Amino acid sequence: MIISLIFRFSVFLKLDSVNEKIRKFFFLVKLKRYEIQSNQKINFVKQGTYDLSLLGDLNFFKIHLTSHLKSGTTIECTGGVEIGKYFHTGKGLTIFSTNHNWKHTNKIPYDEKIILEKVVIKDFVWLGANVTVVPGVTIGEGAVVGAGSVVTKNIPPCSVVGGNPARIIKYRDKALFYKLKNDKAFF
Repeated sequence: MIISLIFRFSVFLKLDSVNEKIRKFFFLVKLKRYEIQSNQKINFVKQGTYDLSLLGDLNFFKIHLTSHLKSGTTIECTGGVEIGKYFHTGKGLTIFSTNHNWKHTNKIPYDEKIILEKVVIKDFVWLGANVTVVPGVTIGEGAVVGAGSVVTKNIPPCSVVGGNPARIIKYRDKALFYKLKNDKAFF
């Protein structure tokens, strides 16, 4: 009975809407802090919730003004992350630019050394939802990475990849891709 009254009262006051506005406010404050720390505009597209985590040294994070990030994105920036023009992603993107030294001969599972490896995502790349990119990878211009993929090695331009680890499935029509690029047919 009491729970039912509380539920009806909260619906009447639209507390869920107030809660969403508060979350959005604090998210926008965090996004502005990220922009100040990285000295650039960061476009965010909400696809579900207001959550984005940019970790490490944001001086090593670069994203082009025409690109965007979506909900659930986590990027570790210390090793360097560069995202080119017209980059699109689904929600849940994870990018790592640092790794542990698991090859150490005196300690397991790894030692205290942090290995920095830059991640580069070229222009016109589309990453599906819940993609993970590991340190040291370059994703070539025009590549498409399927949802849920784990990118563990460089991806050639105009390739379509998927899986864990991501493997080449096929290539885009390169002549058409470069024609659309020259025609400035961007989205």
